[in-house]
Amino acid sequence: MNWTIRRSDENPEKFLKLKIFLAICTVVSLAAAIATAMFLPLLGLIIVFVSTSEFFLGKKYLLNESLAKAGAAEISWPLVKSVHIEEKMIYLSPFESESKLDAFRGVKLIIQNVSKENVLEYVQNHVGKDVRFLGE
Repeated sequence: MNWTIRRSDENPEKFLKLKIFLAICTVVSLAAAIATAMFLPLLGLIIVFVSTSEFFLGKKYLLNESLAKAGAAEISWPLVKSVHIEEKMIYLSPFESESKLDAFRGVKLIIQNVSKENVLEYVQNHVGKDVRFLGE
């Protein structure tokens, strides 16, 4: 099971503001790079674009027989100890209960363009029997 979400689809007004901001950054960076003959302003532009790439390129989610993957983050099914269910997200955690380290470990599956019930059913079929389901 796989799907892709684009942040621009859920908030078109914010996407328009981001495009205007990036256009201004591009003009200023190019002018600064030409004026100073340095690469540093262009490096700043690249960093801004990479940090907002989820709006333009989207984020890919993949659930297969061996693992769950969201962008670069992935977790294999045997490592999942708890599943946190929220309105628009299912979080696969390697911890048995909620932890302060949740933000740095596990995988967040954002539910958009796909049925939450189908994703939850797929997760239930692939995690161990002792996995805790928390939330809704």
